[in-house]
Amino acid sequence: MRKMFFAGTLVLVAFLAGCSLVNSPKAAVQKFWKAIQKNDMQALAKVATPETVQLVATFGSKIQGYAANMSEKKIKTVIEKIDGDTAVVTVIFDDGEEENFDLIKVNGKWKVDISLDMGK
Repeated sequence: MRKMFFAGTLVLVAFLAGCSLVNSPKAAVQKFWKAIQKNDMQALAKVATPETVQLVATFGSKIQGYAANMSEKKIKTVIEKIDGDTAVVTVIFDDGEEENFDLIKVNGKWKVDISLDMGK
C-alpha cells in the first residue's frame, strides 16, 4: 500500500511540474516563435494577446522575414523574470544579440504582449 501511495505521489508531482513548465513565460515565447515561423495564426492566438495577433497579421511578412533571420542563430541563454502577472523573457543568441519579450498573464496563461504604443 505504501508503494502505491509513493508511486501516486510521484506521478502527481511530475504532472504538476509539467503543467508549470508548459504554462511558463519561456514556453509561451517558444510557442510564439514557432507559430511566427510557421505562419500559424491559430497557434499564435493561443500564446499572444489579441493586440499582438493583430500586429502580426498586419506586419506578417516583415515579422516572418525577421523570424527567419533569427532562426539561423543559436540560442545561448534564456532568462525569465516574473513579477506577479507580468514577465520579461530575454533570449540571448550566440552572437550576443538579445531579444526581450513582454508577457502578461491572462486567465492563468502567459501571453506574449507586443504593442506599438511606446507610452505603455
